[in-house]
Amino acid sequence: MPSMTPPSSPMQLSLHTSDDGKGIPQSSTSNLNLTPPVTPIGKEGSGRITTPLSEPSEDHSTNLIRRNITTPIRFTDDLEPVLDEHGHRIEFGEGVWSKVYKANWIPTTSTPLNTPPSSPITSNKVVAVKTSRRGDAAPILQAEALILTRLTLTPDHERHIVTFHGYHAETQSIVMSAVPLALSTYIEEQANISRNTPVSTATMFDPFLGPAPWKDLARKLISTLGWLHHNAGIMHGDVKPHSILLQPVETDNASPHPFRYEPLLADFSAAMTISKSADESEEKVLSSFTAPFSAPEVLKALRPGSTFPAPGPASDVFSLAATLLAAATGDVLLYPGCDFRRRNLMAGEGHQIVEFIRSFGNGARVPRNGFVERLIKPAVVKDPEQRISAVDWVVLAEGICSE
Repeated sequence: MPSMTPPSSPMQLSLHTSDDGKGIPQSSTSNLNLTPPVTPIGKEGSGRITTPLSEPSEDHSTNLIRRNITTPIRFTDDLEPVLDEHGHRIEFGEGVWSKVYKANWIPTTSTPLNTPPSSPITSNKVVAVKTSRRGDAAPILQAEALILTRLTLTPDHERHIVTFHGYHAETQSIVMSAVPLALSTYIEEQANISRNTPVSTATMFDPFLGPAPWKDLARKLISTLGWLHHNAGIMHGDVKPHSILLQPVETDNASPHPFRYEPLLADFSAAMTISKSADESEEKVLSSFTAPFSAPEVLKALRPGSTFPAPGPASDVFSLAATLLAAATGDVLLYPGCDFRRRNLMAGEGHQIVEFIRSFGNGARVPRNGFVERLIKPAVVKDPEQRISAVDWVVLAEGICSE
């Protein structure tokens, strides 16, 4: 199992939430510091957004009901950790606040008469369990479970995020389906293959994944970000290759999926509601972030004398653009060979990220005025107010990636 530890440890920050509302949802389904999951997705199931997201999928009142839910979906079945030959838990990865281990989902058989189960009855299957690795992490996991509950109540969630099975109160854990392959690991594996392949002048200016697979990946991820911001009203807060998991897509020679995985967002520990009015307000401070994938305005706000602001949706847009650059160059650290301090300095001037990338060995894979640059440039504008929105980025991606 490849390591899922991030390239540089996320910086720890305080977290506080204040949310008023009622409602105790029951489970309606069967995220380094990642929560790996598995949603079976067939070749006909990509269903990505291909038109402007002009209308939400639900009315304002329904949206408020979902946001006002303050109790996460409950997981009430049993969990049995999967052990290795030495009797130790098998872990998918760990981060600042949590670790993720492999477990068997054991359905309970006793249910009170006429009372629907909180978790669906199912045959034993493998899941990923995200649990605290330190005493002060419990509130962060609870907040993440609440965000995941709200996302799970948003239509089309299964196409964009890992499957959330519920919050296991007894162990203060989040139960997800298990998808052990992260985009970061995939990039590293493909980069190793590329380094052992003779350089061809015909492909040296292409994204190392290949033009068609990179465009397909970009289109899918930008569509997901559009759904997250527009339909779900949530910002992720820590987008990076390590928080994107890859579910294989069933394909054949006629498949419309050049990138033969469905990318799913995971690790919502830094996520928060995008407030649109006073009655939907949520006070929350980012729990972690990872340079160099963090937007420069987030990093600069941490300088002495600055007050750290809650990030906005534009910060997610920048982070996804940086992630797509890593997928284009094969450099999962973005700035290979740089120490932590230099990477942070460059990340602080992130609006120059494309120019910085070109100064490294694989920078030729982002040629001037090529489709990668044209898709990335509007997403890394210095002023976050002038940066392209996720919704408009969906439209731009459809045009550029269809060329």
